[in-house]
Amino acid sequence: MPEISKISIQKKRTDRYNIFFKGASGKDEYAFSVGEDTLITEGLRKGLTLDDVKINELKRKDDTNKAFNKAIHYLAQRMRSELEVRDRLAKADYDPEQIDVVIARLYKENLLNEKAFSEAFVLTKKQTAMKGPKAIERELKEKGIKEQDRLYGLSFYKEADEVEKIAKWIGKQHTKQKKQSHKLFKLKLKQQLMQKGFSSDAIQIAIEDSLEKLPEEEEYQACYLQGEKILKKKLRKYTGYDLIQQVKMSLYQKGFPIDLIERFINEEIKTSE
Repeated sequence: MPEISKISIQKKRTDRYNIFFKGASGKDEYAFSVGEDTLITEGLRKGLTLDDVKINELKRKDDTNKAFNKAIHYLAQRMRSELEVRDRLAKADYDPEQIDVVIARLYKENLLNEKAFSEAFVLTKKQTAMKGPKAIERELKEKGIKEQDRLYGLSFYKEADEVEKIAKWIGKQHTKQKKQSHKLFKLKLKQQLMQKGFSSDAIQIAIEDSLEKLPEEEEYQACYLQGEKILKKKLRKYTGYDLIQQVKMSLYQKGFPIDLIERFINEEIKTSE
């Protein structure tokens, strides 16, 4: 069986060691390398004999340690879910058995904690992104976080937090309100907020608390702007009663109240006839 004739520290990696066997010519020949932890735990030393089975076992153990160190480096950048770590190691061509060993060790050393990950993820998204709990939960699910851990993390995103976040966002949308009916504007806000993952109850509360209805004259200005565009388009195909009905229907579909629509019709169509 081969006998270790020399152990030397690598020049570029002082935490790794080159293992040499005595060759047929009597010279030391490089065999393989191991990390410091493998060297110590396996008691590798000059004069120790190793059979092929043990050599392959050492190589695999060292390879698994490399996978562990790679996972540590990945986790050092920011918190990760188990699925993210598994995917990263799989892309680095480590086999499922090695990955399982690494994952188990990460949990044992508390370097993986999906409950803590879920909490940190939710708090970060709540502070930095215009996203509601439902959207954040979808992201957690995509990252492989189990339901109980997702629910724990989402417990840090209260309905009051949603309402406050929505109210601030609505406050930045007022310039868009002047170009459309209050009804349509409110409907579009609801649709956008639902797409962003906010709950129906929080949306309703925030809109009722922070979205003031436009004064009648301001809403009429929006009705007038939309009506002029519609009228210009409908004049290409319609006249008289048909024209009036087409304009009425279009403005009603845009959410304007009937009294403002009638006012536009009377002022801009009937007076010009």
